[in-house]
Amino acid sequence: MFKKVLVATDFSPCAQRALEVARSHFPQAELKVLHVVTEDSPFTATEALLELEMLVSDTWSGETGLPGHEVVPGSPTQQVVESARAWSADLIVVGVSGQGGQGLGSVAEGVVRASAIPVLTVKAHEAGI
Repeated sequence: MFKKVLVATDFSPCAQRALEVARSHFPQAELKVLHVVTEDSPFTATEALLELEMLVSDTWSGETGLPGHEVVPGSPTQQVVESARAWSADLIVVGVSGQGGQGLGSVAEGVVRASAIPVLTVKAHEAGI
């Protein structure tokens, strides 16, 4: 089974659902939540870290053993794949917005194409969108 699961988030409802799916489907796995700050990002790195800390805290409300979380700058696709590789993740979980040409968001599609490890995509309709 999967021992280390990286969950990428852009703070969207789809990404929130992806985090919930990872948490419920892989309860024994070590989770790490990643947000990538781009030049066009609405958050500074500091703001994104605070947002990420609130997201993790809210999702694991009242529990101990919160997952690791990290904010990195750069290209989301490249950073998600590189962070998963550097952390030796077994699985990447990403939300799918449906904005790409094949029904995937451009970042999710890029991660699926570039990743050497399995990628679980959580569709927008699963997030109630």
